[in-house]
Amino acid sequence: MKRVYICTMKCSRTILKLTPVCIALSMLTGCAGSGDEQLEIPTNLPPICRDIDFSANPDMREVCGVRKAHNKAYKNIPQQRYLIKPAETSIVKTGDKLELRFQNSLPITLTGGIVEDLHFSQDLRLERVKNSYDYYEIFNKDSGSRMRIFKMGIPTEAKTTYSFCYHIPEKKGNARTRNRAMGTNIEEMDCSDFDQIVADHLAAKKAAEEAAAKAK
Repeated sequence: MKRVYICTMKCSRTILKLTPVCIALSMLTGCAGSGDEQLEIPTNLPPICRDIDFSANPDMREVCGVRKAHNKAYKNIPQQRYLIKPAETSIVKTGDKLELRFQNSLPITLTGGIVEDLHFSQDLRLERVKNSYDYYEIFNKDSGSRMRIFKMGIPTEAKTTYSFCYHIPEKKGNARTRNRAMGTNIEEMDCSDFDQIVADHLAAKKAAEEAAAKAK
C-alpha cells in the first residue's frame, strides 16, 4: 500500500507541473480544440459527406477524402459553399478568386463586391447560401426555338445581395455524341436584358390569356 501511495504522490506532482505548461501551449497554438484545425476539404464531396462537421467528426475525414492542410498552402486551398438552388450549384473561393459552379458546366468567375462580402469558413461550409432563383423557359412558336434563362440573387454576410443572370444554350451534338460533349456551358447575360425579356414574355402571355378568355 505504501508503494501505491508514493506513486500517487509522484504522479500528482508531475500532473501539477505539466498542467500550466499544457494550458500555455493550448493558448499559444490553439490546438486544444479540433475546431481550430485547418482542413483541406475537396470541392467534389459526395452528397453524403457535405453536411458533416469534420472537426467534430474526425473519424469521417478519411472516408470523405479530407485531410489536414499545410499552413503555407492554406490560403490557396479551395473553400466551398453550396446554394439552395439550383441543385448541385456552389460557390468556390480560391485565394482572391470566386467561382460559381453549376453541374456539368464550366465555372463562371464572380467579380465585384461579392468577392469581399461573401464569407467562407469551416463553419459556414455547413450553411447553404439562401439565394433566390427565377427560371424561365420561353418558346417561340414561329421559329420553334426555346430560350432558357434564369436570375439568381445571392445574399452575403455583409447584408448585401448581388444579382447574376444567365442563359442556358441548347446542348450541342446529336443524341449519340451528346454525352461525350463538354456539356451545357451556361453563359452570363446582362440582368437588364433578362428583365426586359421576362417583362415582354409575361406581357405577351397575359395578352394571349385575355384574348382566349374573350373568345369564350
